[in-house]
Amino acid sequence: AVVSTQSTGVPNVTVPMNFGKDLLLSPTHNNIVLNTSKDMTVSANSVILSFNSPVIGHLTGTLHLTSVDMLEFDREAVQLFVEAAYSGTVEGLTRALFRDINKICKVFKVDWMLNKCLEFFTTEAETVKTASYSDLLFLFEEAAYIVEMQKSRDLVEVALKRIEVLQYKKQFIDQYLENVDRLSTVKLDLVIELAGSEVNYIVQTLTNQLTHQMRVQGPPISVNSRYILDNSCLHLCKKSNRELFENLFSILEDLSADLDTMRWVLQLHKKADLEQQEELPSTSTALVPSPRNNKIPNLYHNMNMEMSYDQFVNWLCTSGDITNVLLALEAVNTWCRYQYKTHGSFSSKSQLNTLLERITGMMNTQGWLKLPYSLRGRYMRWFGSLLDPYCVSEEEQLQCGYVVVDCIDTCDKPLTFLSGEGTLIFHFKPPGVTSCKRPGHCGFILKTIPSAGALRTLELCTESKDYDNTSVHFHDSVRAENMHIFCCDTNNDLCSLSWFGWLHSSNASSNKMEWWNDKFFDCPPFKFRALYLI
Repeated sequence: AVVSTQSTGVPNVTVPMNFGKDLLLSPTHNNIVLNTSKDMTVSANSVILSFNSPVIGHLTGTLHLTSVDMLEFDREAVQLFVEAAYSGTVEGLTRALFRDINKICKVFKVDWMLNKCLEFFTTEAETVKTASYSDLLFLFEEAAYIVEMQKSRDLVEVALKRIEVLQYKKQFIDQYLENVDRLSTVKLDLVIELAGSEVNYIVQTLTNQLTHQMRVQGPPISVNSRYILDNSCLHLCKKSNRELFENLFSILEDLSADLDTMRWVLQLHKKADLEQQEELPSTSTALVPSPRNNKIPNLYHNMNMEMSYDQFVNWLCTSGDITNVLLALEAVNTWCRYQYKTHGSFSSKSQLNTLLERITGMMNTQGWLKLPYSLRGRYMRWFGSLLDPYCVSEEEQLQCGYVVVDCIDTCDKPLTFLSGEGTLIFHFKPPGVTSCKRPGHCGFILKTIPSAGALRTLELCTESKDYDNTSVHFHDSVRAENMHIFCCDTNNDLCSLSWFGWLHSSNASSNKMEWWNDKFFDCPPFKFRALYLI
């Protein structure tokens, strides 16, 4: 930016420029005082600041002020602003100072420094490689702040894109809306923008909250809940998940304590109906949900059981097959037991503790959700470690992202069961279903289906005929991709299935599977369970 306007043939001063921060140490150089919060000050030279800021240039050059009030900013932020004006860089900018520096640049019209703030923010976003709520919250909150306070959307695209790239929309929206009544309408608008066509994420979260409210305190429906529903494209929810849509309105009706609220609920439903009718064919085609995949994921993974300890530690930290903390614990359990049963090795408690510490660290870096409170006090069989460090506390259990779903059937040998035809029946009322008057229990059925391997895979039954003459009925909102299957023994301690890919292979011998039935699953009867992501 060219600041000087002299026409003497001499090049004008442009900023950013390195005037030299050492000048700030000279008492004769500094001729202006910047007053900060807590009655503190920062001294600087009015000419250098004026080159950077036309606002300060006007205050000092035209109004002849010798001090400028910057009382809403801490001294640390003002000092960094001055040093940046002197050096031409924003070296030392941190997340903690970002908001104040960005605002100072906006107020005092330091355009080059404002661009550097955007570069800093973009770099911070790009360094978030794995989903972390705290990191993404920083991006979202700063973007919302400048929309709210500065009427600028400079940061919005960067923040929302990073959440989307990391496939963390659902988890972020669910956690961010925990305090929906404390959020400004600007922040609610950004949540709606983040959800986009996946409005089900908002509807599911609000349905859960309103269901809890109905049980605990009853009406009224909060202003913010009404605002976000008024401004969401509910017809997209109706199209992709009719059951969730109807459950939402069932709860809204139950919470309608007066005529005005009931009228609002009816208008909201009518609005969704009209939007669905008016939707253009091209738009509806683009929003058709992808076909269901009913195969249960993460049932079998291959793992080299002959890895050394060091090799296993490295594999544990880098394997792309490990996508949640239970998969990590199951991998440790399977490999350790194989080493002990086959080679009589792995007797070091310190080695095991190191592995478990690695998993604790991975929970933070990978953004894995904690396990349900109901698994506290349980052990991962054989290595005897409680699951407590990996579970939510009693106070956190209502915010847990998982539930454990019990199978009503038992079996003596899980691997034998998975070698032939069979079904498993689970009782489960999915999120969003608050009242169901259909006969029998809400639930789902898993059946074994043939595969190229020695063990069969599991598939979620979704056809009505699969539920004829059974004790359960199926809700369409139940999804296979949200399940992780494991076993429990008579003590309710966990036994892993996920790392038996080497037994699942087509050349696996029946003798070896029988041996593992006896050695690994040696405390029947067993019960299958599902860790379900809600």
